[in-house]
Amino acid sequence: MDLFQAVPALRRHPDLQGKRIALVGVSSIVRDDSAVYFEIGKPKYWRPRDDGVTVVGVGGIGGSIEAGETVQACLRREVAEEMGARVRLEPAARTFLINEWQVVDEFEVAGSKKRLPPLMVILDPPRLGGPDTPDHLAILVLRARLRDAPTVGDLLGLLRIEEGALADYFGPDEVPLQVAETMPGVTVSLGGPLPDPAVLRPVLTGRAFQLLVRAGYEGPSKD
Repeated sequence: MDLFQAVPALRRHPDLQGKRIALVGVSSIVRDDSAVYFEIGKPKYWRPRDDGVTVVGVGGIGGSIEAGETVQACLRREVAEEMGARVRLEPAARTFLINEWQVVDEFEVAGSKKRLPPLMVILDPPRLGGPDTPDHLAILVLRARLRDAPTVGDLLGLLRIEEGALADYFGPDEVPLQVAETMPGVTVSLGGPLPDPAVLRPVLTGRAFQLLVRAGYEGPSKD
């Protein structure tokens, strides 16, 4: 899907005008009344290091859009599969543009019930060349509020971080699992074992959210 098909108002942003941008994934920052939730990555995405530590990714809840599916339908399906819960998708008061892992702009996006303003647009260079190669690949990140108590659905685990603990958790580049399990305001829920030793490192939507927190973003309930 083309990014501008999902959010037509983004065409007017000066950094995006005239660009071809392929939407390769949609993701969400899922929250309840006081905390945000992230996915703990599955073993196929783990990365062993030379020092014997395994790097486990922490990302947003989401995935790829299926044929005939809208962005909102995709996110509702993904949250239901991964967290066993329903959500209410929420418009973002501010949209953050992230390009090559830097926050390059913050702006307002006109939206509607069918095309909610996203919290983040994450751009990345394409990995292959050729005449049909887009200028950017993109992940669209929306806000979502839980309507049910979450469970560890088909995920390996969930990381729940109270909004007051976001700055502490996302301050370092990575957090050892044993440290995360004892941090105030942080809850690690696992449906399977993690290697020992392991560190949790933000990836994709998690990494983009870390950039926002380091820039002073306090959490979706503060908007």
